Amino acid sequence: MDKTEVVFKACISKVKNHALKQQLESCEQEIIKDSKNFIRYAKRNMLHLIPEKSVVGNGVSKTEMEKVYTDRMAKKSAPGRAFYDKLITTPKNGICPLCGHRIVQTLDHHLPKAKHPSLVVSPINLIPACSDCNKIKLDKQPTSPEEEPLHPYFDDVENDRWLYAEVIQGNPISLRYHVKAPSQWDAVKAARVKNHFASLGLARLYSIQAATELADIKHRLNKLYHSSGPDAVRSHLLDSAESCEQQHLNYWKTAMYHALAQDTWYHNSGVNQ
Repeated sequence: MDKTEVVFKACISKVKNHALKQQLESCEQEIIKDSKNFIRYAKRNMLHLIPEKSVVGNGVSKTEMEKVYTDRMAKKSAPGRAFYDKLITTPKNGICPLCGHRIVQTLDHHLPKAKHPSLVVSPINLIPACSDCNKIKLDKQPTSPEEEPLHPYFDDVENDRWLYAEVIQGNPISLRYHVKAPSQWDAVKAARVKNHFASLGLARLYSIQAATELADIKHRLNKLYHSSGPDAVRSHLLDSAESCEQQHLNYWKTAMYHALAQDTWYHNSGVNQ
């Protein structure tokens, strides 16, 4: 349930400047309306059609609205801080839902606050994120359905496998990650996932993490190869892939272990490099 009205009232509850408080209070209905519009548009991949604003209500500037978030919600001891803390602790294991890897450290405005000031404290526009994902997104505004980044509150893309990796032979061995959309997805959904993956630089991030994991498991797999042969290596890799899959279907480790298990060269020769 959207709690924009409750959050906004809490944030401006301690504004001492009477004139400013009246101005902010006059924005309430517009803020509630825009938040409801966000939900309607998000459900239909139409957030790119929400027009940008420079003022809210009766002449409240975007700068003043941004302060409602930075000074009256995000700042420690701010009147709206309890809502900030609740949102930032939502993701499972504290992992950023945008990259699925790094630790949540901030809230990201799905539609940038500089262009949509009426949504600065709307919970449905505030996504827990790591600092890197937050910086990469910056004030980017989608211009088409395909450009809309994934929204973890509205876009469920975890029931189908779309993240894959391939083994790159060499010394050291590496993995290359890519998106392969399931056949049942429509073109817009497939494009959005691919754009999200590319814009956040996830291929490079996951490849770097995979390189570390490969180095960590090298000794264990080498011993397994010499004691029980390549089939035992393949079986171990499959077990690892299935174990990771229970945690997260589209996890970089899940894709990595599947790729290694399916690569005949790796469990026959690669483990000995």
